Amino acid sequence: MVKTMNIQWFTIGLIVTFFVNMPFGFWRAHAKRTGSKVEWALAVHLPVPLVILMRYLAGLSWNLEGAPLILVFVLAYFLGQRTGGRLYIKAHERGLNPGRSIAVLWSGNSGEAI
Repeated sequence: MVKTMNIQWFTIGLIVTFFVNMPFGFWRAHAKRTGSKVEWALAVHLPVPLVILMRYLAGLSWNLEGAPLILVFVLAYFLGQRTGGRLYIKAHERGLNPGRSIAVLWSGNSGEAI
């Protein structure tokens, strides 16, 4: 398992997985607030193929030996989703009317990032 794992791709994959999931977590929080089950499902599941690609590029095996490292990717996935959801809540508390787009954080009323 570790012999064939590419450490660079592993690290890049974790970072990409986290940051790509932030806007999807933001969208997921919006969908939850509006009650759209279809949007919620899309926000949760659309980034999954990218995560699988990142794990593949890192050379992680799909057997029991690779499971602990795959769990690290799952953790990065959920942390990105959670962070995006928290950003949505902060934007909503500030009265920014965030909608689906995380870009509101940089173009909001005050013009400052949260």
